[in-house]
This record gives sequence, structure tokens and C-alpha cells, in this order.
Amino acid sequence: MCVLVIVTVAGAHAEPAETTGQSAPEPGLSDFAVGRLLVEAGRFEDALAFLEQAKPADEGEALERRFLLGAVYMRLGMPKEAAAQYEAILAVRPDLTRVRLELARAHYAAGQDDKAKHHFQLSLGDNLPSSVESAVEGFLNAIDARKRWSGYVSIAVLPETNVVRRTDRQTVNIGGATFRLNDDARQTSGIGTQVSTGAAYFPVVGTALRGHFALSMAAKLYEQSAWNDIAMVGKAGITRLFDGGSASSGVQAGRRWQGTAGFQYSVGPWASLVLRASDRMQISAAANLDYLTHDENDELDGWHVSLSPVVRFVMDSQTLLEVGPRFEAVEAQADHRSSRLVGIGVGVSHAFANGLSVSVSVSLQHQRYRADDPLFSMRREDETAWLSARLLHRSFQIGGFAPYIGYSYEQRRSSIALHDYDNHGVVVGLTREF
Repeated sequence: MCVLVIVTVAGAHAEPAETTGQSAPEPGLSDFAVGRLLVEAGRFEDALAFLEQAKPADEGEALERRFLLGAVYMRLGMPKEAAAQYEAILAVRPDLTRVRLELARAHYAAGQDDKAKHHFQLSLGDNLPSSVESAVEGFLNAIDARKRWSGYVSIAVLPETNVVRRTDRQTVNIGGATFRLNDDARQTSGIGTQVSTGAAYFPVVGTALRGHFALSMAAKLYEQSAWNDIAMVGKAGITRLFDGGSASSGVQAGRRWQGTAGFQYSVGPWASLVLRASDRMQISAAANLDYLTHDENDELDGWHVSLSPVVRFVMDSQTLLEVGPRFEAVEAQADHRSSRLVGIGVGVSHAFANGLSVSVSVSLQHQRYRADDPLFSMRREDETAWLSARLLHRSFQIGGFAPYIGYSYEQRRSSIALHDYDNHGVVVGLTREF
């Protein structure tokens, strides 16, 4: 069992009232002062009554009241209520690492391991005493060991200027002749609903072995059903736990629909690795090998290999940096459909003192096809760039869901001009992890 005790309460040094009875406090003391004294005396139920009705005199006292309430809720076995108090403090003072540690401990006690892990890892961005650092590592290992299931759900409204990712050109040149594109082949704006959800179960197989079963779904749905894109993936495998990380592998199968019809099947092995390389750095990698079978175009059938390592670095308790290269190889029956792709993505998230949290990411990728396109008599090469920004308020929730708003821009430039496009999008949604 991991024990992390860091609660210290600043307060008056006056002697507390006798703990054997309900004697009245000294005249003139505020509810806040009485509550603080009762906490120091270990009379947590009595302290709760005074602290809940206390009216703080200033902002500093308001933050201390919340901290005391969090400590009291924890001692009374109410970790979710404690977490709410600590989250409210961090919304205005994200630099308070001691509060972040208490929040992580409250989430851990409430069984909200993903949230606990996030805040424990952020806390390692500060220079913690060695004893506290060791305790945090113990909690992280314990979270990995006891994890049995996880889930998430997200729903958003997504207006885009180019839903179908098509060119805005009026004409295209083929074999020296100029052809005019009809409207169905050109850029079209629209508003979609984006839904993603998933769940995973990790049953105990052995001392350091866990089963790994997961099912996920992602969908973009539009009023014009021909634009719909839905994908489902199921995974089965096994996870090996070790100090500072885990390694997993197994098989997966997927199904994708585009418009109102089936588009492709996929099946193949997968593997992943998570490693805490240092107090501030985590390295993860995911590898997939899928054989793709398409419903209506068998020249696309073939193997798809992808490798996605990610380095996650905690710069401080408010700032997180992620860097992730990407590699893909696509083999298809038609050589001009086979390709190689390399890319890189960089993301930064920062929590501000006003309660706002901002995430910005940029990614670039280059994709080169194996053979000349038979229609255009030239080889296709694409350069694609993405920019996205997302904003949320950490202390604001709707029924347990965190609302967010974001903007994205996507651009592709191709050696075959027909594949050029630009797309701007705004996303407004709700997300929750379990």
C-alpha cells in the first residue's frame, strides 16, 4: 500500500477547545477560524459544519478554506468531494504542487485512476523531496497494477469549410487537356456531429499479467449521409506490468463504413509499450500490422503497417510537452496505391492561473506513392499539415463532462493538384473519462 501524507494546515496557535465535549469556541472567532482550530484538534465532523458555512474574508482565506475542506473530506472518507475542492484551488492557482498532489491522492482514493495518474505525473515536473517523489512513483506503480477497466466518451459539433477534403479548383489538367470539375468533386462545407467512445477491461491473469480487451468507435455524422464516416475496432491481448511501465500485444479487428455502405475490414496484430524513462519523461509506442480488405475496390487491398512513438515531457506542474513521430507503410494490389509516410507532431498544453487550460498542436507529414498514377501519368506525393488549438476551463463541468472549444486547420499540397485542399474547422464538445 502506498501512503503519501503531505497535508499541513497553517493556522492560529491558540489552544483548541476541549475535545471531550462541545464547549463553545472563544467569543469573536469566525466560522473559518473555528473550523481551522477544530481541524487541528482532529474534530473533523465538527470542523466540517463550521467550514461549510464559513464566509472567507479574502481570496487567500477562501483558498485555505477549500484546502481545509479537502483535508476534512478525505479524513471522513469522501474523496470525490475532496477532489472538487482541490480542483477549484488549482483552477486559480495551478502552480500549487502540494494541492495537485492532494488532488491526485483524492482521485486515487475515489478509484479515478486516469485522473490520479495525470496529476501525479504533472507533480513530478516540480522538484519534489525524494521521499515524496518515491511515494508518487509508488502510486503510479499501484495504479498500473490495480487498473481493471477504463472508458471514455466524447461528443462534439464540428462545422468545417471542407468536409470531404476536396480541392477548390474549378478545372484540372489530364493528359494536356483541361477538364472542368463538377460540384460533387469540389470543396463543400458542412456541420457534422463527431462521436467517439470506448471501453477497455484488464482482468488479472497472473502476478504481473493482465488481459487486455477493448472496443472503440469513432463516427462523423452529417445531414448528408453520403459524407458519414464510422469506424469500430476491437482488441484482445495481454499486458505485462513492470516497475515504471507496461508492455502489451495481441490481435485486433476493425470495420469501417463510409457514406451508407461498408468500406473496409481490417485484421492483424498490435503491440504497445509504456515506459517512465525518468521522473519527468514518459515514452510510449504503438505498432499495428493490419491486412485491409475493401468492399468495392480490391486494388486497395493489402497490408498496412504503422508505428507511432510518443515522448511525453512534464516541463513543470502547469506545462506538458508531447513529441511524436509517425511512420506508415501501405501495400496495395495496385502499385500506385502503395505508399510510405513519415510525419512528426508536437503538442503543448498549459494551465493558466485564471482556470483556463490551452492545448496547441502542430503536425506535418510527407506521403510518397510507389508508382505513377495511371490517369495523370505522374507519381503522387503529398505534404499535409495540421494546426489545432483547444481551450477548456478546468473547474467547469456539466454533469461530469468537461466542455471544450477548439479550432483546427488542415492543408494538403500534392504533386497532383486534384488532391490539394484546405479545411478550417471549429469544434465545440463535451468529453469524459472513466
